[in-house]
Amino acid sequence: MNSKTKSWVLLLILASIWGSSFILMKKSMFDDLGNELLTANEVASLRIFISSIVLFFVAIKQWKITFSKDWIFFLLVGLLGNLLPAFLFTNAEKTLSSSSTGILNSLVPIFSVLVAAFIFGQKISIKALFGVLLGLLGTILLIVFNSGSMDSIPVLPSLLVVLATICYAFSLNIIKNKLGHVSSITITAISLSFLLPFCAIHLFSYTEISQKLMNPMYSQAFLLTSILAIVGTTFALVIFNQLIKLTTSVFASSVTYFIPVVAILWGVYFGEGITWAICFSGLILLGVFIVKKEEQKRADSQKATT
Repeated sequence: MNSKTKSWVLLLILASIWGSSFILMKKSMFDDLGNELLTANEVASLRIFISSIVLFFVAIKQWKITFSKDWIFFLLVGLLGNLLPAFLFTNAEKTLSSSSTGILNSLVPIFSVLVAAFIFGQKISIKALFGVLLGLLGTILLIVFNSGSMDSIPVLPSLLVVLATICYAFSLNIIKNKLGHVSSITITAISLSFLLPFCAIHLFSYTEISQKLMNPMYSQAFLLTSILAIVGTTFALVIFNQLIKLTTSVFASSVTYFIPVVAILWGVYFGEGITWAICFSGLILLGVFIVKKEEQKRADSQKATT
């Protein structure tokens, strides 16, 4: 399998996994009647805790790399690419539907270009800037119209998702620009290992997770959170980091083209209202398409001159 084909295969696998993550979060927090199971913070902490445990021994074997001069970048990837988004998404989904959250997640490539331009000094074209503005317009319209009335616009939950996408944009640019010499599984393992103490303390000192573990009524919620952690975080992050190393940060983040499709299909299956979500997701994705196309032109131009 050549590099290009491998990149697309990884992209589609990743989209299927992450597109399903939003409904897994929702179903871990609420049952079919809308009653709370695990809290948003419990799901987020447990997700990162399990992921950290799964790859802990990989991190131990790479202890020299862990405490090298790059340790700060591993920590930042852990915080920005894992911990903060995990908490932001689950808290947003206390109000937002899983499909709307998946659509808003499409902003990652847009913010990726902005971070690359303003933090890492890469040039941004007028067309790319137009794509950014178009995507942001679609986001604003989605937030405004994806509510029952003007008095119930989910501004704060939507902004939590937007903030999560900004965190992702910083994380993937750090991986591409600062950790390109480290294998994808090592990046994942080390970045998660930094988060293990925080999640352990939070789970067992500030939540009711210990009592819920003994209660059979929460067994399905724990199962779904475990799937979310092992497949949706650990396995998916290894694929994502490998994808960034194989291609560009914008190509890797273009997985968000497909994530909304998967998220919307799950929303349809579980009866979520997604009329406006479908409408304005097209506008967001058009903006992302323009941004990605311009970024690819820039990447190709750089290759031609080297």
